[in-house]
Amino acid sequence: MNVSELNLKAKALLEAHFDNIVLSGELSKITMHGSGHWYFDLKDERSSIACAMFKGYNLKLDFKPLVGDFLELIGSVSLYPESGRYQFIATSMKKAGLGDLEAQFLALKERLQKEGLFDTCFKKKLPKFPKKVGIITSKTSAALQDVLKLIHQKEYFLAKIYVFDALTQGNHAPLSLIKALQKADNMALDVIIIARGGGSREDLFCFNDENLAREIFKAKTPIVSAIGHEIDYVISDFVADFRAPTPSAAIDVLFYSKLNLEQNLDLLEEKLRQLWQNKMQNYDNLLLNLNRIFKANSLPKIIDEKIKQSYNTEKQLYNLIMNRFCYNKLKLEKLQNAYLQHENFFNKSKKFICIKKNNKIVSLEELQSEDIIILSSQNSQKEAKIL
Repeated sequence: MNVSELNLKAKALLEAHFDNIVLSGELSKITMHGSGHWYFDLKDERSSIACAMFKGYNLKLDFKPLVGDFLELIGSVSLYPESGRYQFIATSMKKAGLGDLEAQFLALKERLQKEGLFDTCFKKKLPKFPKKVGIITSKTSAALQDVLKLIHQKEYFLAKIYVFDALTQGNHAPLSLIKALQKADNMALDVIIIARGGGSREDLFCFNDENLAREIFKAKTPIVSAIGHEIDYVISDFVADFRAPTPSAAIDVLFYSKLNLEQNLDLLEEKLRQLWQNKMQNYDNLLLNLNRIFKANSLPKIIDEKIKQSYNTEKQLYNLIMNRFCYNKLKLEKLQNAYLQHENFFNKSKKFICIKKNNKIVSLEELQSEDIIILSSQNSQKEAKIL
């Protein structure tokens, strides 16, 4: 019997004995193919099975199942001959609530959120240029090889990489991850990446462990959670300081490529040069202004201004004195003219007027009250009485 014959006989045997079966379990992963067919996994606490629901049947449904839904299927067991893959072919589907794992996930998420483990105020800032980076993952995983390859491609030469081997699947994985995290956190690293590639809901469920979440929360080192694919969410994503949708995305967030670093340095150099030029121009302008102010307020300038002020004051004082002199001179001239007029009148009076008493010329001092006198000049004379 060749492989094809064995697969066909197994297919016929399964379809003959496992027909019209009601199967219940939790939806852990689903792919809705472009052809319209659905391919998904159903699981319980211990096992999982690959399932398919073809387009002709799923078009009859009034809902689209989501990961974590608890489903009840009706169908038959078959085998895909090309790969020898055992699978359940569903012809009917209905929801039966949330699966146990999803319910556990939501309950733990709500409890830790109420305690504040997801609050942004506790999130530590990621380093801009990490120099010591820890990666917690399985040393044999494809995710680790992808991460190291990406770091090598970026040629990020600033960081030293430390790999901490841990289980990333199964019941013993949480304790293994906690031990690796404690070891890494005590090495004074700049950042720690907890990484795992894609997988089913149950494969990633070890990252929903409460003890692991609390260990991540109390770590001194910034933690990046990079678990599964972009659509996958686990508790470590919420409690970590940063959630990367994939391990490769974590590397893109944390590490610059050598080319990007060079470009950034060129931009920084140009900005620095521009800032320097602006600063120098500002200082040049300031120096020119200070020089103008200094010249305007320098000692020779002040002395020159004071001399000019002194000249002006002297000129004003001279003009004031001369004005006063002129004023007094005019006033003196007026007095002098008045005096001369008086003298002239008096002289004239003395020259042309004489006083006679009893036909004798007398002076004013000799006159007495009631005296009768005669005032005479060259051309006239007049009699008067002294009062």
